[in-house]
Amino acid sequence: MLAIDAVIFGFAHVAVHHGAAAYRGLLPPETHLVSIIVGLALLTLVPRLLRGTRTAGSVAAIGIGVLAGLSALGGHWWRVAVQLTLCLLLLRARGAFPLGCRNRPRRTYAAAALGAWIVAYGALRIAPLVHVHLRHIVPALHHASVASRLSAEWLAAIEILIGCAALISVLALRSVMRPQPADNAHADHEYRAARAIVDRYGQDSLSPFVVRPDKALQFAAGGVLSYRVIGGTAIVSADPVAPDGAAAEVLASFLPVARDRGWQVALWGASPRHLAQYQGLGLRAICVGEEAFVDPARFTLEGRPVRKLRQSVHRVARRGWEITVCEGRAIDLGLERELEALEARWHDEHPEVLGFAMSMGAFESALRPDDLYAIARGPDGQLGAVMHFMSHCGKLSLDTMRRVGTTPNGLNEALVAHTLELARERGVPEVSLNYAGLAHVLRARTPRNPVRRAGRAAAVAVLHRRFQMDRLIRFNDKFSPEWRPRYLVYESRLALPRVIARVLQAEGYLPELRRPRVPGPRASIPRSLAGGAHPKTG
Repeated sequence: MLAIDAVIFGFAHVAVHHGAAAYRGLLPPETHLVSIIVGLALLTLVPRLLRGTRTAGSVAAIGIGVLAGLSALGGHWWRVAVQLTLCLLLLRARGAFPLGCRNRPRRTYAAAALGAWIVAYGALRIAPLVHVHLRHIVPALHHASVASRLSAEWLAAIEILIGCAALISVLALRSVMRPQPADNAHADHEYRAARAIVDRYGQDSLSPFVVRPDKALQFAAGGVLSYRVIGGTAIVSADPVAPDGAAAEVLASFLPVARDRGWQVALWGASPRHLAQYQGLGLRAICVGEEAFVDPARFTLEGRPVRKLRQSVHRVARRGWEITVCEGRAIDLGLERELEALEARWHDEHPEVLGFAMSMGAFESALRPDDLYAIARGPDGQLGAVMHFMSHCGKLSLDTMRRVGTTPNGLNEALVAHTLELARERGVPEVSLNYAGLAHVLRARTPRNPVRRAGRAAAVAVLHRRFQMDRLIRFNDKFSPEWRPRYLVYESRLALPRVIARVLQAEGYLPELRRPRVPGPRASIPRSLAGGAHPKTG
C-alpha cells in the first residue's frame, strides 16, 4: 500500500501540479522533468516493493523525498506533509523488506539512459534559442501558422526523446532491483556428496530426484536440499534430505541465502512430516495433491477388486508381449543402446517433457545399478516400452514411463504389476507410483450442494482438458494404493499466485520466458554411478 500511495502522489504531482503548467509554454522546465523521472521510477519499484526488496524500499523513500522537495518549491505544504510521512514510514519499515538484490545496474542500460537524458536535456535547453534564431534566418517563420506547426513538431520530438530516456531508465532501474541469477546446476563433487546423503537418508519417495542435473544444491546440518530458480523464485524440490530432525535446519540455512540474493522460496511436493517445523520458520503450507504408494506384500492379482487389472495383464500376454524386470547392473551394452534409441524416439513424438520434483530430468541416459527397469518386447522382439523405478533406501519410486509405436491397451498396467510382483519377492517395503496434483479434490465425495457440485464438475473438466489428472488417478487406483498428501510450502499469501506460476513452469505446464541452460554431462562420473534418465510422464 505504501508503494501504491507513493505512485499516486508522485504522478498526481506530475500531472496536476506540474504537468498542466508544462504545456502552457513551448517546453517544460527542469522541475517537471525531474517529476516525470521520479514518478516513473516509483511506478517501476511497485513490483519489487510488493515482493519485499530492501533496495526498492530505500530508493522509493528517496524518490518520495524528492517529490516532497518539489512540492515545497511549489508551495503545496499539505503535499509535503503527506509525502514526508510516507517517506518516514518507508524508512522505518525497512525491516519488513527481507529480499536483497544485485544492486548494480547493467552497464549498457545505465550508459544508454544517461546518454538519452543528456540529449533530452540538451534539446530542452537549446530549443528556445533555435526557435528565436530561425525566426531571424527564415522569413517564413514569421507567419504564425508555420511557426506554430514547427513549434508543435519540435515539442513532439522532445517528448519522444524524454519518453525514450524514461523507458531506458526504467530498464536500468529494473536491472538494479533484479534478483541474483542462479546456475541451476551443480558440480561433480556436489553430486557425489549429495548422492551419499541420499543413499543414507533418502527415505522419502522424492529423495532420489534431489540429484537431478538441472538443480542447484545447498548443504547444511549433514543434509542437502536441491532447488531451481525461475523468475526470482527458488523452487525447492520436496523436503531436504537430512538426518532425522535436521530437515528444517537445512531449510533454515537456505532461507537467508535466498533472501540475500533476492529470491522467494517455495517447497514443491513437501511431505506432511516436517510441516510443523516449516511453519515454525514462518512458512505456510497448502495441500496440492496426493501420491500413490503400494505395499508389494499386499499386492495381488487375485480377487474381484483387481479384475480389470488382471484382464490387462492377461491381454498383454495373449498378444505375444514379453515383460521382464531387471536391475541396472544386469543391462548389457546392446540393451542399453536399445533403451537410448527408444528414449530418443519417444522424445521425437513428445517434444514437451513434463516433470520436476518427481523426475530425474531429460539430460542423461546413464544407468543406475540398483534401479529396476521393466522392459516390454512385442511379438517381433522389438523393444516397445520401458519403465524406470528409482531405488532409495530399499524402496522404489517410479521415474519414467515410455512407450513407442503401437502397443496393446493395458501395457503400462502390466509393467507396473510385474514390477510389484518382483518387489514382493525381494521384500521391498514400498513402491511409489505417480503423484497426482489435486487428487484430494478429485477423489473427494461429490458435494450435495448443487452449486458446489457444479463448481467441482467445472473444475474437473478444466483439469482433465489441460492436465488429465482424473485419468492418472484412475490408473493409480487399479493397484489399490495408499494415498499420501503432498504440500506446497510458501512464504506469504501475497506470493502464492506467483509461486504457483513458477511451479507450473518448473513442471513444464507453462513456458519459461528464458530458456533454461541445459547442464552438460557429468564427465568425471562413471556411467554405472551417474543419475537416472528422464522425467516421469505417462
